[in-house]
Amino acid sequence: MTHAVLCGDFAHYQDPDEEWTVDGFRTEEAAAEYARRFVRDQVEHLRAAYPDPAALRQAFMMFGEYAMAPGFTLAPWLDHCIATPATRRADTDYQALDPNR
Repeated sequence: MTHAVLCGDFAHYQDPDEEWTVDGFRTEEAAAEYARRFVRDQVEHLRAAYPDPAALRQAFMMFGEYAMAPGFTLAPWLDHCIATPATRRADTDYQALDPNR
């Protein structure tokens, strides 16, 4: 059994034409870690244009891309990412975890 991450764009939330799935994770934790890094990468890309935490949150919820996975809850992770900027490449390198690469 493998696990998947559902990704999409908040600007087109739940539009099936704007969602995609990354399949093939061996564990729930691997899928959740991909989702965490994916979301953190989105936050960091928006941070430069929206340095204020409230504005950053609003921009992410309007323009960011989301990820959903078993064992991953977006809201507390988003709070953490906004409060604590990423300091290492590994914090945002979700592509390194993609089982299809």
